[in-house]
Amino acid sequence: MLTVPEEIVGAIRSGERFTILSHKDPDGDSLGCSVALFRSLSQMGKRVYLPLPEDFPRKYEFMRKYINGFPNSRTGEGDIIVVDCSCEERINWLDVECNGRKVISIDHHEDNPNFGDLNWVEPESPAAGDMIFHLLRQLGAPIDEKTASALYVAIMTDTGRFSFSNATPQSFFDAGELVKLGANPRFLTGEVYFNFSEDYLRNIGIALFNAHNYHNGRILFLTLDRATTQSFSTSPENSEGIIDFAMSVRGVDVAALFKEIAPNKIRVSLRSRRGIDISEVAKFFGGGGHPNAAGCTINANLTTAQEAVLEQIRKVLGYR
Repeated sequence: MLTVPEEIVGAIRSGERFTILSHKDPDGDSLGCSVALFRSLSQMGKRVYLPLPEDFPRKYEFMRKYINGFPNSRTGEGDIIVVDCSCEERINWLDVECNGRKVISIDHHEDNPNFGDLNWVEPESPAAGDMIFHLLRQLGAPIDEKTASALYVAIMTDTGRFSFSNATPQSFFDAGELVKLGANPRFLTGEVYFNFSEDYLRNIGIALFNAHNYHNGRILFLTLDRATTQSFSTSPENSEGIIDFAMSVRGVDVAALFKEIAPNKIRVSLRSRRGIDISEVAKFFGGGGHPNAAGCTINANLTTAQEAVLEQIRKVLGYR
């Protein structure tokens, strides 16, 4: 059972105006938490502003509708709640200015330095969605079908459909409670995991075609380079979840997906298993994440970035 700090509960209960922010490159956990928190706080009668990212992933498009019908306040007053974000540098500020406003950080990344004025960091929680669920219950906030659905997506995606090593009895219990509140696992799983666009399907093909393994298949790299994605009229941004294909290959302990999002700008997604802490590699390049799932951005050409990441992975694995 997660224990919500009283200072967090008190600040949100007493506050009247809030802005909800999360991290750059939004995923299911960050979007699910943001949407759920927006809905519940709005239903409590609070004025809430949730700026939606321009790069709203297509697979989560159905959740955009969950904020319809509520006034999306555009106020520069009140506290800022940052969810599922490990550090200030990762916050997607969009059109929001801090200007001395109180920042409340709610996060589950173990490397979070407590950057907020108020902090609730719970590394043992598999998803920020679990934390927001317990926060809303502690607040006595409304949790209707759409709010429950957003939170279910948050937990489902950050646990890899409850298959990752971070899936705990608590996450299964919370998911069950959200189903009782109206979340439909069949619908939500279908929308997120079985609703590919043709562009996404092409990107899967490109990444797998560019696969390269090292150290007898223990390390596997997938690549989405600009030249190939442009020739197929796709974008390397449309790639969430492709890294998981690499982890489904027998014998792979560490995988990386390299996305060339601009000349000399490579976004890297990292995964690992068998107790290998891949977040150390991400941190070396200024990124972060969890021991088994992390990421970073490298300002270099594709070849240089891959060579540098491979060198750091070798160090983590004990190769010289």
